[in-house]
Amino acid sequence: MMYKFVIGLVLILLSCTKHDEVACTMEFRSVQIKIIGEELSDFYTVRLSTNDTLQFEHFFTPNEGYYTVLDDSFQSQLQGKKEQFRFIGKINNDIVVDELFMIEADKCHINYVSGKLEVVL
Repeated sequence: MMYKFVIGLVLILLSCTKHDEVACTMEFRSVQIKIIGEELSDFYTVRLSTNDTLQFEHFFTPNEGYYTVLDDSFQSQLQGKKEQFRFIGKINNDIVVDELFMIEADKCHINYVSGKLEVVL
């Protein structure tokens, strides 16, 4: 009789499966830096692990001074990792902003970890 109980318990435990389903929000996240002062004439982000140069659209009007460092379009490449990115801002080919960021991604979005979010020129 005891063996039936043990076999039944084992079958129940084996039928339980772990579900890693995640409910992601529909928001589109980005990490941005605010530049106070002159408008940048060029800007880009360097992924330090690969030395790839990434460029993102400037969605705000210049007087708002916000520039994208990284956005959710990069989430799948960063998922489950934490990496360093360098934001470079130029005015007339001169580098005026050079800031290091740490950014990670989960199964849904990128997440800001560290870095200077505001620079005064």
